[in-house]
Amino acid sequence: MDKKDITEKLEPLYDKKVECLLCGQEFVTKKIRSRFIKPRKVDSDFGQIFEQDDNSPLFYYVMVCPHCGFSFTEDFSKIMAQNVRKKTLEEISGKMDHSKDFCGERDYQMAVRTFKLAIYFAQLIKEKHVVLARICHRLAWIYRGAGIAEEEMRFMNLACTEYEQSFLYTDFNPELTPEIQILYLIGELNRRLGKYNEAVKYFSTVSEHPDKSRYMKYVNMARNQWSEAVQEYRESKNKQQIQPNVKSE
Repeated sequence: MDKKDITEKLEPLYDKKVECLLCGQEFVTKKIRSRFIKPRKVDSDFGQIFEQDDNSPLFYYVMVCPHCGFSFTEDFSKIMAQNVRKKTLEEISGKMDHSKDFCGERDYQMAVRTFKLAIYFAQLIKEKHVVLARICHRLAWIYRGAGIAEEEMRFMNLACTEYEQSFLYTDFNPELTPEIQILYLIGELNRRLGKYNEAVKYFSTVSEHPDKSRYMKYVNMARNQWSEAVQEYRESKNKQQIQPNVKSE
């Protein structure tokens, strides 16, 4: 049996056993097999954009415990402090909608709901800024794929703020996420938000970073996006200077 036959027999979704970081109980959730992940495009902020009917791993990025309702990602820290655990369980109690099964196949609406739950809980337990940034950023990608620009911008703005806080407090693991990547993302999100001065500032910081020789990928991307930001800034200024030609009667 060749690889093509095996792929055809495999289902895109598979079961993954997970332990809840809050209540400690095990449950099974769905994930997408990597061979079925085929984005329509990958944007300059690394956003994977999928067709509406495609298998999107973003839909299964957040895990929702069916026992206690806690919603989290693989980046979350295990909740060790008993007072935080108790407070979080009390906050969830009575609010969980047991009619919703987030452990099976998800559609767009369900995926969005899981992201918003994860954002809520990340804020509640004071999770690291980089973790919250990644959730908001990926939710922006989902809205981008759906063509909902207003919500995309909203969550890009939240992601940008959290990335900035992450850089400020250095709450990311530099072995897994280089500082230069965080700086590039802040610059690119600012560019997409139309904050061109901020974008240029961060792109310049990437180009002058002490580790730039190790991460030329980000340096080259920053240089390209710096040019994009400057061009977009000039175009926005030109539009503002153009006044409508109104004829008086």
